[in-house]
This record gives sequence, structure tokens and C-alpha cells, in this order.
Amino acid sequence: MELSVLIMQMLILFLLILCGYISGRSRLLKKEDIPLLSKVVLNIGIPGVVLSSASGEGRLTVSEVFLYLAGFFAFTVFCALLAKATVKLLRIKRDKRLYEFMYMFSNVGFIGLPVVQAVLGEEVLVYALLFLIPNNLLLFSYGEYLMRDTKGFALKSFLNPPIIASLLAVGICLFHIRLPYPAAKAVSYMGNITTPLAMIITGVSLNGAPVKEMVKNKELWLFLVVKMLLLPLAGYAVLLVFRPPVMMVNILILMMAMPVPSNTVVYASLYHKNVSLASQASVLTSLVCVATIPVVFSVISLL
Repeated sequence: MELSVLIMQMLILFLLILCGYISGRSRLLKKEDIPLLSKVVLNIGIPGVVLSSASGEGRLTVSEVFLYLAGFFAFTVFCALLAKATVKLLRIKRDKRLYEFMYMFSNVGFIGLPVVQAVLGEEVLVYALLFLIPNNLLLFSYGEYLMRDTKGFALKSFLNPPIIASLLAVGICLFHIRLPYPAAKAVSYMGNITTPLAMIITGVSLNGAPVKEMVKNKELWLFLVVKMLLLPLAGYAVLLVFRPPVMMVNILILMMAMPVPSNTVVYASLYHKNVSLASQASVLTSLVCVATIPVVFSVISLL
């Protein structure tokens, strides 16, 4: 990956986030609008991106699907073990399960796919979308178990529009199905809203953040360094041992370097965890990822 291209793309994303922040400050968009806009991105935009990428020139073979699914699933399990080890190593006692959740999962759907599209190109989304399957499987099973301290798995939560679109896209690629021109153009238009709208929503959400409280929170800054810098580099070190395809490495490290999931605050509120910590971590990681992602790949380029 060209570092100059990465920095330029992250700068573009930062400007879109800034646009959202200004829109929030000027009250053109309000925080009350975020849930509705988020639904548009998750239920219309991302499925559009996924289906549009599958209907392009890229085609997946059965062996590629198996390779990438196996690799992504193994790496997701590795992230779970790494998160548990990190919490134990840092001797975190208070909010232990919340920290484990935030160390393990990243915002791969809402922000991850748009960043992959911007940085690696739309053709890579055919491969990146496969990451949603093992990630969401663990998020809505083990992840929710961590937050609510009980066992259980809801199939309905797993079968969301991005996952359904991902499964359809795999079928389109495997069987070389070409969508009719009107349908292909429609899903392309749907996908085009994803990156700008996701970044604008992120910017709007930054309004009203407890800046003074976050600056004084040393534990939160330690979390930021470990989550956004050290863990992606640790993940890269492990990937070097197994030597997967370069495209897989770029996708995995990008996904790992994403902010904490947007549903962290929802889960924290629903299952009586530390909502303030979840909210601050979500805001801070969303804000700094524009800078930390180039830093991670700069270090990687030197290794």
C-alpha cells in the first residue's frame, strides 16, 4: 500500500468528518438525526457498496472464498484471545468486560468498509465484505455475551442487511452472475452514499463530547494507545508468521485499526455497563483514527 495514498485518503475522510462536525455545530444536523442516518448507511448504503463491488469485474473462486473466510475467522478468534490477554496484562478490574469488548471489536461495518473502499479501492470490497461474516458472528454471540454476562445467540441479530448482502455478493461472484444494467446502476448509486454519509455522521457525533473529561482520563488514553496502535502492530507481527496474501493483511490491519463499534454505547446502556466510558472511547477513537491509521502503516512500512 502506498503510504502517500493512504495519508491523502485519510485526509479526505478527515475533511468529511469536519464537514459533519460543522453541520452539527451549526445545527444543520442534530444528534437526534444520527440514528436515522445510521440506518440509511447500514441498511441501504453498505448493502449497495457490497452488491456493487460484487457486480463489477472482480470474481471470487471457491478456493478464494474458503481461504479468506478461514483466514478472517482465525484472525477474529485471535483478536478475542488478544483482547482477553490485554485486559489481564493491564490488570483491568473495573469495567473488565467492557474493555475486553472494546479491545476485541472494531467498527468494521459502519466505518471499516468505507475506509477500505477509499484506501484500497472498490475492487477489494469483494474480499473485505467476507470479513463481516465471522466478525458479526462473534459480535452478536460472544460480544453480546461479554456485555450482558449471560449466554445466548440471536440468529435474527446476525442476519442483518450487510450480512445478507455479503452472502448474496459471494453467490454473485462465485456463479459469475451479472446484474441487469438498471439494477447494477441502482446499487452503485446506493453504495455511493456510504463513505461521505458515514464520515459526516461521525463528525456530527463529536459535537458535545466531554473534551475536558476525556483529556483528564489517563486510563482512556492508555486504552487509545493500546487499541489504535499497539494491537494492530501486534496483529501484523502475527500475520508475518503465517504470510497470508498481502491484500488480506491490508484488510485485516485496516479493520483492526478502526474505532470501537458504534453499538458499544447501545450495549453499555442496555446491559448497565459504564456508558460514560463507552461513549468517550467511541468518540475519541473515531476522532483519532484518521491519524493513527497512517501511523500504523508507517511503522509497518519500516518493518
